Amino acid sequence: MADKEQMQREEAVRKSDMWKTKIEEGLQEVQELRERLHPVEFASGLWEQYGGAYGDVREDVAFLFCPEELIPETEKIRRLDREEKSDYEIIFDNLCENLTHQLSWYEAGYLAMPYLVLLLEKKRREQNYEWEKKIISAAGDILCTDSSCCRGEGQIQIPDPVKESYYLSVELLTEMTKEFLSRNMHRLKEEEPGWLQYFSTDLLAILGDRDAAFQMMIGQWEQCLVTCPECGYYDEDMEADGFSDQEQLRKIEPAKFLIGKWDGESYEDTYLWFSNLVHDLGVEDEWKVSYYYGTYCCPECNSKGILIEWMKESDE
Repeated sequence: MADKEQMQREEAVRKSDMWKTKIEEGLQEVQELRERLHPVEFASGLWEQYGGAYGDVREDVAFLFCPEELIPETEKIRRLDREEKSDYEIIFDNLCENLTHQLSWYEAGYLAMPYLVLLLEKKRREQNYEWEKKIISAAGDILCTDSSCCRGEGQIQIPDPVKESYYLSVELLTEMTKEFLSRNMHRLKEEEPGWLQYFSTDLLAILGDRDAAFQMMIGQWEQCLVTCPECGYYDEDMEADGFSDQEQLRKIEPAKFLIGKWDGESYEDTYLWFSNLVHDLGVEDEWKVSYYYGTYCCPECNSKGILIEWMKESDE
């Protein structure tokens, strides 16, 4: 029995050393960017200190840089997901669930985001469209939660080097996402319409307005959680029915139609680029964007304001 246990320990050490070697080799492929981002090393105790919804995420992050055929058997966190997936895909999904569970912000996002950008660069070099879009979507989900809607008082103090690495990775993610769009618009247009709506919300979080993206995400482009900043009236009917009821839509004067007026390069005017992008992608509910950015009239005091801005203020 003792010999068997010793052999098992030795095998575990052998596998651990192999994984460490292969993970480091994977990271070496993007070493120049790695040196620029200075992500937190996997040996750091910060991974234990700043966790996700289910704790330490370092193992899932690290294995993303390991060859797929060497990934150990992994159980899904999302147990209701019945789709057949590789262990590599499951590890990625588990990481995403750990970082965005119930659309909440977790400090592990500070540590994981630079590695997601490194992984995105790795997949870009491989010209792996499927993984590029998957990573961009995951990063968008994280940024949706990195908003005033999710962050509460008494936040944990994050070391400055960690924050600097995170913010730089977000800057690079923004540019890489723009470049991805310029290369792949023709392929994206062929995607499933429901997924495109979800993906366009992630793009809004990355390229424009995280708070607005969070509101659209949590309301699933249907419900509108809005409170009048003038009189404090909370519109329960807009929350319940939102865009599904014509009576509620009468409270909103849609924003001016700007389709065809975007140059495809400037992201300064959020409504301009976002409305054109969802139109170009063929998102089924594109008409709702003009209502999100339209003028809402409070039924209680008749005050007026941009709907999405009031929605953002409702959760502050």
